[in-house]
Amino acid sequence: MKIYEFLNVIDTFAPFSLAEDWDNSGLMVGSYDSEVKGVAVCLDAVHEAVIKASENNCNVLLCHHPLIFRALKSINLDSEQGRTINEAVKRDINIIAAHTNWDKADEGVNFQLAKTLGLNDIEPLDSFGISGTLPRSMSPNEFLEHVKSVWNLSRLDYYVSDNKKIARVSLCGGSGSEFWRSAKSLGSDVYITADMKYHELIDSTREGLNILLVEHGEMERVSLPALANKISDYGIKVLLLDIKALTVPLRL
Repeated sequence: MKIYEFLNVIDTFAPFSLAEDWDNSGLMVGSYDSEVKGVAVCLDAVHEAVIKASENNCNVLLCHHPLIFRALKSINLDSEQGRTINEAVKRDINIIAAHTNWDKADEGVNFQLAKTLGLNDIEPLDSFGISGTLPRSMSPNEFLEHVKSVWNLSRLDYYVSDNKKIARVSLCGGSGSEFWRSAKSLGSDVYITADMKYHELIDSTREGLNILLVEHGEMERVSLPALANKISDYGIKVLLLDIKALTVPLRL
């Protein structure tokens, strides 16, 4: 299987047509005519991931976050991006990103997050997120422990508007601060995402919505086993890499 054929495989379950206009999903580094020998799946295309892929005889690194997001004017080999590109070229590693197309796929990031939480009656939250109902209502503390456990989180921050039991949940993997109003309009008791600004937190909680913030990478990492399984379904050798680009800060 060539790289261009592998891209067609991804397109079957996470169509690149779903990617946002501002996104840069697809081949970042490599050749469309390269033969796929093995695929390493990770969240971020950091240079350690390239090395680990090479050491495990994988010549494709499939990451969620694009290595190249904006137009490059130069490649500084002393930067993290430059080191990654340099390692990839030296080791003949093809780097591919499945970003917003995997976010929005039917069984992509947000679906996997909802599935692991056990949400029922799932419906879209704008174009990115998902809203659903827990099998049974939970107290805030019970719900927080549930989220932390099933997503294997090292930290979470809960901004409370009220302490009522939680039944309806909306979420958006990664940066989804702009969708909190949609979550509120769907009658959600809590909205979960990774990145919100201070004044967005004030506005959302003052308007009666509980907000749960988790670390961006830890939230999206939940979907990677499903992404790896999708690839392995096509008989391709797959390695799931657990390489964290960001060290989560200690909470004292």
